[in-house]
Amino acid sequence: MATYPRVECPVCRGVYGGAPTTALGMVSVHDHKREPRSFQLCPGSMARVPMRDASAYQDELPDEVTTVEEPTLF
Repeated sequence: MATYPRVECPVCRGVYGGAPTTALGMVSVHDHKREPRSFQLCPGSMARVPMRDASAYQDELPDEVTTVEEPTLF
């Protein structure tokens, strides 16, 4: 049975499973809670982090900034 690689949450510093993503060498931290009986997830859940043993990883590309030109009369 395959298991997710273990990664550290960037917010609470706990070690959880890292779900695969489409980015090279990156994984998403599995959903988790800070306190066991809480209804709220940790803010670091599903954050993309580099894998521990990755030799290279792909940074997220910035969103394109589109400028909307105002329509002219002529």
